[in-house]
Amino acid sequence: MADQAVENPERGGGRSGRGRGRGSAKNTATRAMAANAVKSKVGPTRLLEAEWTKDSLLKENCFVIWLGSGPTGSQQWTVHHPVGETALPDGAWVMTPARDLGFLLARRDSEELSAWKRRSELAKRQEVLRARMGRRTDGQTEVWTFDGAAAIQPTIRTCMAAAKAAGAKESEWLNYADTAVQVAERSFKEALRTQAIPQEWIGANPRPHHETMGGPLGDIPQEAVKYLGTLSLNSAKDKVLRVMLGRDPNWESDEEASSDEEDAEETEVPMDPAPREKPATPSPRKSASPKSASV
Repeated sequence: MADQAVENPERGGGRSGRGRGRGSAKNTATRAMAANAVKSKVGPTRLLEAEWTKDSLLKENCFVIWLGSGPTGSQQWTVHHPVGETALPDGAWVMTPARDLGFLLARRDSEELSAWKRRSELAKRQEVLRARMGRRTDGQTEVWTFDGAAAIQPTIRTCMAAAKAAGAKESEWLNYADTAVQVAERSFKEALRTQAIPQEWIGANPRPHHETMGGPLGDIPQEAVKYLGTLSLNSAKDKVLRVMLGRDPNWESDEEASSDEEDAEETEVPMDPAPREKPATPSPRKSASPKSASV
């Protein structure tokens, strides 16, 4: 019996060598498979089967175009709405190589712009508080209150404790507040969502200029795919497919079409002038020799 309790180093340790040894072998096999992962094969008669991965930064407002061929490899393009700060409309569509999209996401804001946005939100919050909430003095301290009565911070802490005691999330504290507090808080949140940053504050704190650029050096601007305009996601996918298959005769935007017409007018070859009449062939003169003279 004592011999059975001796660890077996060949089987991964443990009293009997069971369990741990098998688990260790399994982990080793898993690591070997991960190191030699088999790539999905793509070919003219094979489907590219993959699971769609969501992205919290791009939300669902994007789709991917994958182009592949044997000798030259593959290319993957992401069609998405403008990222960060641009002069493009929010609903426009931009086409970026998937491998370069990280450059845009990393440059959404500059440090100066990020700091400005934080301060602007604080300024808006202070204005909404002054308009929607009350203040009172407790001793020498002024506190914000709901409807000029209950102090905001102590009330929220009390409601959070009630939510936790009931087994709910602390973020659901508003469900455990009285009606007056619920009305005041919902009105406050709606004002925060809809109200703009105070113009007086912007006048005193101008917004820093920043444009989100792509490429390793941050020098490639985002350009809109003109023929997509501001279509919805499904309409944009259908439009790209029709254009790729040559089934959309009106894929050019009006601006591009007019530009093409202007180029055609500039390069138009002038018509040849009306052909001149050929001079009449002179008739041969009669010889003045005495032989040809009439008698």
